[in-house]
Amino acid sequence: MKSSLQGTDSLIYVEKQSDGLNIHIPKVSKSMSGAYKCITNFEGQQYVQTHTIEAYDPLYFINAAEVQHIMESQDSRINCEARGEYPPLITWHKGEENALVEIQNSEKYSITKEGLIVRNVTTEDGGTYKCTAMVMVTGEEVDRFIKVEVMTVPIIQDIIGIPNTIVMLGSKLSVECIAEAKPQPEYIWNKVYTGPNDEGNQTWKQVANTLIFDDIKGYDAGYYECTAYNMAGNSTSGALIEVLVPPEIFGFDNMTAEEGTNIKIACEALGIPKPNITVTTSIFDSDENGEKNTELPLDWSFVVERYHKGVYYCNAINEVGNASKTMYLTVLHKPYFEYPTEDLWGWNGKVFNLSCSHESEPPSVISWRFQGNEIPTAEQVELNKQLIEKLNNAQEQYLPVNIDENFLYGVYECVAKNAYGEATKTITLKKGFVPSVVNNITIEQQAATSVTFSIQEPSDYEGPEVIGYTAEYDQAANYEITHIHLNRTWAINRPFKLEKLKPNTTHHVKFAAINEAGTGPWSETLVFETLERSVPEPPVLDSDYVQIESPDNVLKWKAPADNGDSIDYYAVRYCPVDDDSDGELCGEERIGENTEFNLSSLEHNTTYFVEIIAHNAQGNSTPSNITLITAALSTHNTLGLLSAGAIIGIAVVVVVICLVLLDLVLCAWRKQGIIATCCSKKTKDDELKSRDEKGLLRDNGDLEDCHKRPDKGHKEYEYNKTTGIITGKHSAV
Repeated sequence: MKSSLQGTDSLIYVEKQSDGLNIHIPKVSKSMSGAYKCITNFEGQQYVQTHTIEAYDPLYFINAAEVQHIMESQDSRINCEARGEYPPLITWHKGEENALVEIQNSEKYSITKEGLIVRNVTTEDGGTYKCTAMVMVTGEEVDRFIKVEVMTVPIIQDIIGIPNTIVMLGSKLSVECIAEAKPQPEYIWNKVYTGPNDEGNQTWKQVANTLIFDDIKGYDAGYYECTAYNMAGNSTSGALIEVLVPPEIFGFDNMTAEEGTNIKIACEALGIPKPNITVTTSIFDSDENGEKNTELPLDWSFVVERYHKGVYYCNAINEVGNASKTMYLTVLHKPYFEYPTEDLWGWNGKVFNLSCSHESEPPSVISWRFQGNEIPTAEQVELNKQLIEKLNNAQEQYLPVNIDENFLYGVYECVAKNAYGEATKTITLKKGFVPSVVNNITIEQQAATSVTFSIQEPSDYEGPEVIGYTAEYDQAANYEITHIHLNRTWAINRPFKLEKLKPNTTHHVKFAAINEAGTGPWSETLVFETLERSVPEPPVLDSDYVQIESPDNVLKWKAPADNGDSIDYYAVRYCPVDDDSDGELCGEERIGENTEFNLSSLEHNTTYFVEIIAHNAQGNSTPSNITLITAALSTHNTLGLLSAGAIIGIAVVVVVICLVLLDLVLCAWRKQGIIATCCSKKTKDDELKSRDEKGLLRDNGDLEDCHKRPDKGHKEYEYNKTTGIITGKHSAV
């Protein structure tokens, strides 16, 4: 039985039990504190029992958020404050619920009533903390789990341009700012303007941490700063964006300057990045393969000389492209002769041009005059008039001269004149004579069939230089028989050698020098005697080393002098050059009178030492030596390794295929050939059978069993192909 307690909250009630009354307070509050008396009467006597209830407010947390942040590298507090009827005792633990570690006051931690102070925070101080509040008097205890995150100041790790922070004009560009921080930072992009002229239309936009240019302009180039920030702080870094612009050259136009004046050659070009500018010219140097350019200073000031004229090149290049421009410098100068004096030889019948070739800018006026040797003045004046009439006021740089017996030798002057000055060329034309007699002749080398002479050039004459020699020679006995003898002519720089002489025989020879004026007189006859027959001279090789390019190559040499007896063969000995090689690897061959050796028998890509000996009836010559390297084996030459039988077989197959193709063409075109014949025969047989409607021409074997005639009923028929009539074989029809 339940009933409310009088004078109290209705939540308090009593319940009668078999052995007494119980008081129930379902929800205790501080207002319910006080003394409660239980009164009963028993056998006329009253009994009282007093119960004192002391109620207090429950223990609770304030300023204890479940997620809190602390600052890296600083002293930070994790807030956790508790309130209750009695001052609570606060304890701290770190870790998950099943692995808690109690935190005590130390150099690292300090426990206060407001919370836990963590000194010199690091990233390891993040995690889960347990804050426990406990009242010893009442035994009440409450817990609060707090997730602690360590806040870090943003650090910008990188700024990445996609595709690059150096871009072409008009292209797309994205620049991403990458930073690390807790919590995640926010981003701000700004352009740093360095001058009043830098500001222009803003063509970029920011999306999150990325700077985006859809169509980058030239004024977008510059330095951009990215700022990453959060509650812990901020950091800033930047990137330089370069907009590439191809070079463009300004000025560098053609110039004209007078010799001796000061000028400056300069080339200017604009571009982003700043282009590398070079100014070159080919006026100073040249090589065998053509012109060679010389690089000049960018701002070259100089005093103009005649040789400065010519083409100058300006080249500007940067990462985007390049530009080039040419400029021609014209130098105004007086006439110039490369050789202001010239000595010439002339002789009767000589025809040539006296040259007045020169350089002049602008072109000059040319005049000729003559000054003879020991010629009266009046005659010289008359001759000069004739020269003027001959040229007919034409600006010719060449004066034609035809020398005859009446020609006047002397000094010819060419005068060239323009607005900047004049120059004179003097040509001394002297009468030239043939060389004098050759007096000093000696024998240098002597063999059975050849003799080599040494000739001292004659110098005691006036005329052109000696350009060669001629010789008349023969056996001594022939001079008593005929006046026609052998002759030989050499250029000045050739060995003066007579060959194919008769061994052990007396010979006569005489020499004469040759120049442009003609052939000089004969020298005295020189008598000499050839040696007896002997072994040949060594074979003549062009070099002592050769590298063979192809396996099909041959080694060639020149036939030496045989010294009276014909060379009947050459002996070739070849040995591979190897530290481990010995004489057993050497090979020898005789090759008759041919002066070449086929190298196909030698190993590929091998160095050989080769000796060549010439042999005649008198014996062997001194060997000639050469080192050669054979060609490496090429894959293109493997077909050459096929045997003769394989090559013949391939040829036969090719011929058969060609015949079949030809027969097919004839069959399709003219209905002729083997294939056409076979097809035609089959067609005729088919036509014949089609006209034999009753099957009289078919063999019995072709009929079905039910249609076969018995042997005793055998009959024979004949078919007339012309009329198509079938009759009995012995019919009278």
